[in-house]
Amino acid sequence: MSIRRPALCDQARDGATLIRCPAPWRVNALRLLAAADEPSSLAELAEAIDTVAQQPEADWSSLLIIPTSDGPAAAVWVQPQPGNTARLWLPADRSQWAAILLRGAQHWADSQGLDIVQAVVDSADEEAAVLLRENGFPLLVDLLYMQAKTRRHSSQGDPRPRTRPEASIESIGQLPSARLLSLMTRIEDGSLDCPGLHGVLSPLQAIEGFQRQGQFTPEHWCVLRFKGEDAGLLLLAPHPQTACWELIYMGIVPAWRGHGLGRLLVAEALSRAGKNSAEFVLLSVDVRNQPACSIYEDTGFRVYAKRSLYAWTPGSSGTPGGPGTAPKST
Repeated sequence: MSIRRPALCDQARDGATLIRCPAPWRVNALRLLAAADEPSSLAELAEAIDTVAQQPEADWSSLLIIPTSDGPAAAVWVQPQPGNTARLWLPADRSQWAAILLRGAQHWADSQGLDIVQAVVDSADEEAAVLLRENGFPLLVDLLYMQAKTRRHSSQGDPRPRTRPEASIESIGQLPSARLLSLMTRIEDGSLDCPGLHGVLSPLQAIEGFQRQGQFTPEHWCVLRFKGEDAGLLLLAPHPQTACWELIYMGIVPAWRGHGLGRLLVAEALSRAGKNSAEFVLLSVDVRNQPACSIYEDTGFRVYAKRSLYAWTPGSSGTPGGPGTAPKST
């Protein structure tokens, strides 16, 4: 089907143009995203599309395309997320158009006042790595994706420490929670997990992001009490459609690191997930965070994927500018 082309931005130096995708082309544009061709990311993309489509007033203004007379030739999508953040879905086409699309994505993010736009790619995808680094999305962190069988499905028996009478675990209760914010702020001090995000995302922004991961269940957002003090956090999210739970956050305050409390929290995660019929617990961890990696490996977690997180922030290199990068409204 051919439709009248909507208003275009200025032309880029190679003659290509960049616009916000008109509604009749939306489905085809989404099919032109790299994740649509990657089995490991397709389910995530489908979930992201459903999330936007279910909103009362779905906003697709951040789906940008290079148009032809018959439809989109290439596309990029900046998916807004809670906490004034967004995820970048890369174009499948890695030609010169990809750079134009990424610059347009930056312009859109800048116009919305976003704090960070993140792109997650396979660590072995050097082509994507070069594209992102050269167009304003420096590497933030390399991540290990790990999984372990739950107690219910493991031959290792109950992994919980048996003799820690001075430790207890309780629900954080209702959100918002000043207690949760205080604990996350303390845990961040000296943390080795994704230090590149320290100072970029506030604890409140992080919490808003965690709430949308999997099925939000406040009873499984837990505080570790140790010797009468709040000593750590464990945030879990069921994924009922996959029979998996996700360990989305685990941390110990500086004063109580090195006391075996991280292993206690991981064991608690495996136990809770198993009691609720989950087969696996999944997590991701900064590859440089060797203390956490050791805890996970010792409690039965194994690496199943390696992915890299690239991010644009208003102060990162490659601030958008130049011709052909700012899409106009359609």
